[in-house]
Amino acid sequence: HAEETAKASLDIVEKQLNEGQVNQLAVLNAQQTYLTASVIRVQTEANRLADTAALFMALGGGWPTTCTSPVWRECAMGEATTPVASD
Repeated sequence: HAEETAKASLDIVEKQLNEGQVNQLAVLNAQQTYLTASVIRVQTEANRLADTAALFMALGGGWPTTCTSPVWRECAMGEATTPVASD
């Protein structure tokens, strides 16, 4: 939510600049706040993904290597079937 709030603030300040109510410095400050919030969101997401990968490794490695399904989720959930040749 911080990123959305910062973007809304930036939009307001840009409108105020166009109306002559604020100077360029106010816009630059709002841009900095918005971009900082964006960077924090991306860093948080990267940390979450790294933690998820670490959890998979701690639980034994990851997806089965024998999975033949083109859909990784089916394979991960054990829903994929491997065709068996019949005689």
